[in-house]
Amino acid sequence: MKPLAHCLLVTVESDSHMWNLVYLQLWLAEQGMSVTNLGSCTPVEAVLTALEQQRSQLLVVSSVNGHGYSQGLQLIRQVRKRHPHLHCVIGGKLTTCEAQTLAAQQDLLDAGYNQVFVDAHALNAFRHYLATLQPQAEYAITPADSQVSWG
Repeated sequence: MKPLAHCLLVTVESDSHMWNLVYLQLWLAEQGMSVTNLGSCTPVEAVLTALEQQRSQLLVVSSVNGHGYSQGLQLIRQVRKRHPHLHCVIGGKLTTCEAQTLAAQQDLLDAGYNQVFVDAHALNAFRHYLATLQPQAEYAITPADSQVSWG
C-alpha cells in the first residue's frame, strides 16, 4: 500500500474558528491525504516546528476571520525562509472586503503561496490543484535540508 501524502493544516494566529479546519481535515482525508490539524489560532512558531518535525508535502492555511491576508503574509515569509520548495496554499475569507480579497491574491502569490483559493469555486479549484501533485512515493524531504521534490 502506498503511503499517503502528508498535509499540515493551520490557520492564522488570530483566527479562532475551528469548523473550517475540521471540514478541511475531513475533505483532505477524502482526497487521499494524511492530515495533521494544528487547530485554531496557530502561532507561526508552531507551524515552523511542525514542519521541522513532520514530513509534510503540503501546507494548507485556512482563515475565515478576515485576517488571513495580513497574517498569512507574515506566515509564508517565515515558512519560505526555511522551506523554499514546500507546496503552500491559502484560502477562505482572507480580508473583510471581497474587492480587497481579489487584490490581495497577487500579493499572497508573490510572497510565496503556490495557490490562493477564495471564491465560490475554491474547493473545486483546490481539488484540481491536489490532482497536479505527485504521489507520496515521489516526495523527498528531509529535516536537514527541508526541501521538497515533486517527481
